[in-house]
Amino acid sequence: MTERRQYSRGEWISAGVFLLVILVAFASCSSVGSGGSTNTNDGDPGPARATGSRAADGGGLPVTAARFSEWPFTVGAGLLKCEAGAVTFEPAGGPRYAVNGTAKGAGYPDISPIWAEDKDLGYGLKVDISEVLNKGLSLC
Repeated sequence: MTERRQYSRGEWISAGVFLLVILVAFASCSSVGSGGSTNTNDGDPGPARATGSRAADGGGLPVTAARFSEWPFTVGAGLLKCEAGAVTFEPAGGPRYAVNGTAKGAGYPDISPIWAEDKDLGYGLKVDISEVLNKGLSLC
């Protein structure tokens, strides 16, 4: 008879958070479609910009940690934009990071360098970014 492996509480939490992140990423990508082009970093000015959106006109929404119930970044503020379904976050003096898969596919760099780790969950898991993502999608 073979023994069944017992999973620790931390392993169950890690698996659950991983699935939640995958579901949020899938939902954000499938609900808004895909657009833009891939940035090849060969002198190209950056990802394709959509016309007619607020962000394409130089707009965007200034956001701070105080605006959200849980702030997912290691920086205190920045500019949240949405162009053709691509949600981005730009801290002061920094690059525009991809918040969702559409922005990642459009060539924006991954948000990981400024995405805060969740101290309560541990195991290198990140703070829930869905509130910022939803606010960004509302700008589209």
